Amino acid sequence: MLPQVMSLKLGLAPSGDSGPRGWGSRIEQAEIELGYNHIGLEELVAREGVDWARALTLIEELCACCSQANTLAYAQAVEAMGSLIVPPRAAYLRLVLAETERITSHLMNSADMMQALGLRDEEAALRDLRERVTHTMAEWSGGRVYPSLVAYGGLARNTDEIACRSLTLGLRHVERALRAQVNAIINSREVAARLVGLGPITAEEATIAGLRGPVARASGIAADMRAAFPTGAYEDEGVTIVAQRGGDAFSRLVVRLLECLESFRIVEQALDDLPPGPVKARGSAELRGGSGIGRVEGPRGEVFCWIQGGPDGLRGLHLSAGSFPTLGILPGLLRGQNLEDVRLLLLSVDLCLACAER
Repeated sequence: MLPQVMSLKLGLAPSGDSGPRGWGSRIEQAEIELGYNHIGLEELVAREGVDWARALTLIEELCACCSQANTLAYAQAVEAMGSLIVPPRAAYLRLVLAETERITSHLMNSADMMQALGLRDEEAALRDLRERVTHTMAEWSGGRVYPSLVAYGGLARNTDEIACRSLTLGLRHVERALRAQVNAIINSREVAARLVGLGPITAEEATIAGLRGPVARASGIAADMRAAFPTGAYEDEGVTIVAQRGGDAFSRLVVRLLECLESFRIVEQALDDLPPGPVKARGSAELRGGSGIGRVEGPRGEVFCWIQGGPDGLRGLHLSAGSFPTLGILPGLLRGQNLEDVRLLLLSVDLCLACAER
């Protein structure tokens, strides 16, 4: 799916100029206009303040695709402010929530890429696998997206061992089916013919632009918050960073598909190693105020959250999403490309305007 709230103005070469790939008009100039979906959450908090219970819900509902990442970054900031120590079991289950969200996000983007390429069978297979993950998680957590299990100091409720074993089996079946699909897509000549060399971003360009997540890792920047600053269960389970050197649309697709497989591995290992105990810190209902920061590796890169609050609630908020720096490279990425490739290029960087225009 393409963003429906971003204006994209393109200046095209004469129709007789076939462009570097030989399929039609070449883009000579590109401009983006944002603000159509500006939510104003940070301004609302600074101006009026929000009580702690309502603040958690607002962050959770900011974006359906990045709900867990945003909520976890925000919760970490509040926990840092209140010196709350998340119990080990809650940390492991938070990992499960974050990694399955990464899987569903990457599968949705990859399915959209297959649709744009006209590969209907591959698209249908990826959408089916995503639905199976979503359904399996809904049975385990109690909701497809909302409400989140995340709470200040841990999780809102515990889950028994039977439910966790059922979740492990369900995800394992999906992972096996996905592995075969990933191999087929990566080795597809048709996919490679359209995506290899399309929209390249060099490591230097990615560094200067401050790109994050799969877009940066596809350009050879092996940066991942889960490995660089591991917290909770990530420190115990470890993360293998998936990176490519091509920097093109094909590399970005490969990174997301392989990250799905790595996320499945992390989740299954975490569920196998799940420790017993409570899932909520003591004193989590008493937040006296102060400031704190939280940092989470979301599906589109690092989500950074700073908060300031008092006993009555949240008084200051800054939430920086992984998609935000990607917006700045769009004009340069599209310039010189063919009009027919615009959709593929936008999909390849996987923008989330709901988060970027918080």
